[in-house]
Amino acid sequence: MLFREALWERIRSMSITDLKHTNENGIDYRLITDKYREFFFPVLMIAMAKYLTTFVDSVLVSTFLGVERMPAVNLCFPVVCFISLFHGMVGIGGSLIAANAYAEHDRNKGNRVFSAAMTFIVMLGVSTAFLGTMLRSYIVPLLCSDPSLRKDTGTYYSVMILGFPFFCLLICLSRFIQTDGFPKLTSNAMLISNAVNLFMDCVLMKLCKMGLEGAAAATIIGYLCGVIFLLAGYINNPKRQLRFVWPFASGFRTFFCDIRDICISGFSTASVWLYLMICVDLLNSLILTYCEHVDLQAFAICRNDVNLCYVFFLGIAQTLSPIAAVLAHGGDYDRVRYILKRSILYILVASVIMGLFFVLFPHPILWLYGVNDPQAVDYLSRCIRIYTLTFPGIAFILLMNYYFQAIKAQKLSTGLTILEGLILPVCLASLLAPHFKMNGIWTALIVSEAVPVLLVLTHLRIDRFRSRAFGERIFLLPKNDDRRIYGFSVRMDVSEIVEKAREVSQYIEEKTDHHTAVITCLALEEMLTGIAMANNNRENVIDVILREKDKDIEISIRDMGIGFNPLVRDEALAYDFDNVVVLQSIASDIQYNLSLGMNDTTIRLTGKGSAVKKNNG
Repeated sequence: MLFREALWERIRSMSITDLKHTNENGIDYRLITDKYREFFFPVLMIAMAKYLTTFVDSVLVSTFLGVERMPAVNLCFPVVCFISLFHGMVGIGGSLIAANAYAEHDRNKGNRVFSAAMTFIVMLGVSTAFLGTMLRSYIVPLLCSDPSLRKDTGTYYSVMILGFPFFCLLICLSRFIQTDGFPKLTSNAMLISNAVNLFMDCVLMKLCKMGLEGAAAATIIGYLCGVIFLLAGYINNPKRQLRFVWPFASGFRTFFCDIRDICISGFSTASVWLYLMICVDLLNSLILTYCEHVDLQAFAICRNDVNLCYVFFLGIAQTLSPIAAVLAHGGDYDRVRYILKRSILYILVASVIMGLFFVLFPHPILWLYGVNDPQAVDYLSRCIRIYTLTFPGIAFILLMNYYFQAIKAQKLSTGLTILEGLILPVCLASLLAPHFKMNGIWTALIVSEAVPVLLVLTHLRIDRFRSRAFGERIFLLPKNDDRRIYGFSVRMDVSEIVEKAREVSQYIEEKTDHHTAVITCLALEEMLTGIAMANNNRENVIDVILREKDKDIEISIRDMGIGFNPLVRDEALAYDFDNVVVLQSIASDIQYNLSLGMNDTTIRLTGKGSAVKKNNG
């Protein structure tokens, strides 16, 4: 039996006592669950900055100016989708690449990608504001074909386009800061941004009587305040890892290659906004052509209501994305599936709760929009209830798009996005609207969410069935019992750590040789003991992965406590024996870094105790 197969069998039989939330293999999920919880609220705030702002603007425009003027906000939504494509590509793609770079202990690449992304997004935001203003007379007629609504649309658009530089910088920078392990800073920035927007909406529209210009200006002021707070808090933080470097220091070719890689990495997920832009614009045109004016109000209200749902859907999906990317990159597939399964549960529960809320309380929602006519209330309530049938499909497909992107299944993510976001709704609506009018639009939207869900489930089932011949795959990732990798967890308890290290050593000696067993035991014992003694908290958990790689033994260790860097001797953490010296004497390579705010250490053993290569200390 090969060493890795034997090691797998032995470790799998181990029992880690006194731990909660463990599976049958002894893997504890508390660390990754804590990281998920830490990320969730700040990511929710980022989603709020994008979608709650639009929702609040629409509601307050309806309340202060009348529901008949609210469609102007929805008619400008395709422009928001267009710019979201770019900041999504840069923010999502860049933060994922930076996260993987730090997982690989490559700080230089992480800083270079961060700097290139920030430079590009600023240039892009300013260019969009300038060109959008210059081309206003051509863009507004494309957004609104109805002359009676064109003036309001142009008014809102003219001010909104000027805020895109701040909007892009706020969202993009938030993703990188979150990846660097400061989610609370991003959540506070988003709270400030939304609070300022709400306050300025009331001031500018109600008190200053600025109308639609006031609604758009309030949004810009909110974004600006969020950016100022975010930059001030991050730049002055001594613990931050991402550093701005001159983006052209390695040459223009390297800069453009980084931007290309960033866009490719983020496009499959961010392209949903491109397809949504085209889809919403075409559906608006179909409704104006074949339906009544009240139907445009119904579609605008339903689209605005789903923006409120997107706050929760995106909060869950974007929390999953960076965590799954880092874990999948490190081969920790069991924890990826654990987080994915719970994310699916959370997002489906959220979709059902939001759906029930809109089904049971459509009248109070319409009251927020200032709709008082009984006939209009009855019709719009029916439309809202019909549209809630799309919520579970929207939520599930959104989550799976982010998951496929995280595990680098870009083709699958892109194909799913195009199908669900553009091809199905536009084609079905074009076929059904001329004959069934608004009922055809609703039918097209419901079917376009249900079909992709069935296709995803079918694809996952087929992939699992086909993979059984060479090692079963679940959610497109190999099972951990494929004898190639195994992870386990242990508390920061010195006695428990010593016991586990010796159990591993005894088994390795049985299957290989005494020298390999000794250095593996020493590496595990010294590193884990060093972490435990640095933190002095027995209940905290350390995650460990052992794998054979290029005939060497590689040990990956993650924890969320006080950092114990085996490349640096810290006199404040002096022990009776020197863990750092011992580790450096037996390991062929040691790498330490912070990844998503977690201490991430990789120790490579060759079995011959060669000199350590000190990388990324």
